[in-house]
Amino acid sequence: MITMYAWPSTADGPDALPMVHFTTDRQESGEVTADGTPVWLFDTAIREGGWALFSDFEGWSAPAEGWQAFYRREDDLLAVSGPGPCEGWYQGNLGADADWVEAAAARQSVVLLAAPVQHPSLFGYAVEAGAAFALLVPLAVV
Repeated sequence: MITMYAWPSTADGPDALPMVHFTTDRQESGEVTADGTPVWLFDTAIREGGWALFSDFEGWSAPAEGWQAFYRREDDLLAVSGPGPCEGWYQGNLGADADWVEAAAARQSVVLLAAPVQHPSLFGYAVEAGAAFALLVPLAVV
């Protein structure tokens, strides 16, 4: 079984943008490319789920089609689902602080971030390598 982890963060600035970084305890799918490079576990989900490279702001700055997210303050539950292989993307506790919840409630959307890294602190390296992806998803906060 694959365990997915989610870390909340908030972009700086007057209109804080809530974000959630996703990673797993296993990065490789078990497949390899023709040149022997391991295939990232989320490769198909990223390609078919409408994700865009993080560097392609135009590609991910509009709400993603077929995606929805729900955050329940009472028990810190986040549920995210998308089309095709992204159905049931994540459901679990987020560990969101008050600033994240406030930003999420104000924006009613969340930026999802994914990259083949084990921790969000490594996301910058994935961006530099062209291996980081983003998606803007409508969010209901209750």
